[in-house]
Amino acid sequence: MKGKDLKNKLLGIIKEEVTSIISEDSRKLSSLANPKKMDPNDPEIYIKGFGTYSRSALRMQIARRLKGIADTARKAAKGGPMAATYYKNLDSLVGDGSIISTLIKSELETAEELEGMRTKGGRRSMPIPKQF
Repeated sequence: MKGKDLKNKLLGIIKEEVTSIISEDSRKLSSLANPKKMDPNDPEIYIKGFGTYSRSALRMQIARRLKGIADTARKAAKGGPMAATYYKNLDSLVGDGSIISTLIKSELETAEELEGMRTKGGRRSMPIPKQF
């Protein structure tokens, strides 16, 4: 009987893990690193696969990457023998699943999370600036 109970317990744990992986939260790319102890103007953000950034650093990273994409687009627009290569590079830089797409979605998820905290409010809530 102990072997059967252990098997059922393990199956329950596996089902719980699979459910958590498929759940809505697992689709999120980012979350506030420490929502209870954060600076509401520049919180730390954990981005899956990238690490932790301050929000200001995340925004600067987005700006730098967009500048690089614009530079590549200018090179591609000039034409010449490398134009096709530049356009392939642009496709990988801005397509679904690209780094810039992940970073921008992370910024938007952070704004939504902060706005949810702000509108939830409460007597002891921290003052969070309006996000949208």
